[in-house]
Amino acid sequence: MSKSKKALVMLSGGIDSSTCLYWAKKKYSDVLAITFNYHGRIENEKRATAKLARRAAVRNLFEINVPFIKEYSDFCTGSTFKNDCDRRLSSYIPARNMIFYSISAHYAEFLKIKWIIGGHNSHDAEFFRDATKGYIKKINSLLRQGGLVSGSEPPVIVLPLADMDRQKIIRLALEIDVPLELTWSCHNEGKTHCRECYSCTQRLEAFRCLGIKDPVFS
Repeated sequence: MSKSKKALVMLSGGIDSSTCLYWAKKKYSDVLAITFNYHGRIENEKRATAKLARRAAVRNLFEINVPFIKEYSDFCTGSTFKNDCDRRLSSYIPARNMIFYSISAHYAEFLKIKWIIGGHNSHDAEFFRDATKGYIKKINSLLRQGGLVSGSEPPVIVLPLADMDRQKIIRLALEIDVPLELTWSCHNEGKTHCRECYSCTQRLEAFRCLGIKDPVFS
């Protein structure tokens, strides 16, 4: 099989990454996925990732355990955590995308995978500096310089959702039949989405603006 037909999707279990997975399934003939179990990762998120991969008939899901990687809220607990700051800061991981894309590139080079698919969107890029197109462009430049086995065809990170906001992503997900009922967005552990964390409120607002009922809240 041609290397250009193989893709590795970074799958987290949420709407963005699952939309990337189904987008990749339509574009490439051989799609694999990779997911990262960092410190304190929500169990429902892990289960959602596995269910989405099975539903999409992904040939391989690489589950990478990185327990030493922690979110800001894990380092700054109690009185040291600033509750008045942007709530997105709680899930910030220093050098997250540098680490995750490097590991993905490691697998991609050995497995002769050309494309690494990331789910960053325009909303993410407003706050997380390592989710911007410029940042990813720099990582791609490093991959071109550092690959010895891949030679003239190093892995390339692709961001199909980079210019989309949450509403546009949901529209795309519906168009390509993403099973949104299997996705998990909540940052709290529980049987259902809490509806209160910043990820839940963003999700609820996006579906409300579209006039569509979110299947996870039905």
